[in-house]
Amino acid sequence: MPSQELEIELRKELGKEEMGRLRKKGKLPGIVYGKGFEPQPVIVEQAQVVRILHSPTGKNTILTLRSSEKKLEGKRVLIREHQVDAITDQLIHIDLMAVEKDRQIRVKVPVEMFGKPIGAEKGGTLEEHIREVEISCLPDEIPELVKVDVSNLDLGDSIYVRDLNLGKLKVLADLNQPVVTLVAPAKVEEAAPAVAAEGAVPAEGEGATEVSASGEKVEKVEKEAGAVEEKGRAKKEPKKAE
Repeated sequence: MPSQELEIELRKELGKEEMGRLRKKGKLPGIVYGKGFEPQPVIVEQAQVVRILHSPTGKNTILTLRSSEKKLEGKRVLIREHQVDAITDQLIHIDLMAVEKDRQIRVKVPVEMFGKPIGAEKGGTLEEHIREVEISCLPDEIPELVKVDVSNLDLGDSIYVRDLNLGKLKVLADLNQPVVTLVAPAKVEEAAPAVAAEGAVPAEGEGATEVSASGEKVEKVEKEAGAVEEKGRAKKEPKKAE
């Protein structure tokens, strides 16, 4: 991975007021740390850091420091952490970690999908489970990204971390972690049969028996009501003279 240069100077005054003054001038307070030397508070150009973070290699960009301070000049670093103001969304601090050419480091590399799945024509949709994968490698071996070919995925198929083509790079993520899955379309449930209309003739079977039983019950009630009504009329009618 090609490196970029980063202009830097020592920060001699500390405190919140000094940090606020620096930010108003477009400067960014930060710190450089690493094996074999004490952490150094520094100042960098905010605009330059923003360009680096938005470059293709982002925070995995190897940076060569340029400074009038001998203890910083020529050191190679990575942007390990950067803090952003929650309200203004502006950078407020940066941590730079010194790296050595022959010492492996841990980094997270973006994962990028490409290709059209064969199951897409059947209604399948891609579901991405992770967007970056953690690896261990030498600073000069950091890949810009990990490309994943999804063209052979059919409905229900997945690609796992163990399937990624990372060569000799050591993967630190769970090998059984799914990276992407082609999800099958949701099944449409059949609508429940409509309730029979009132007065419809029931089909043979249990439903017909229930309807028939209900009909018989209604008929029985109607007959009993008719008998009561007839009896009432008989009481009201006067007896005929003999």
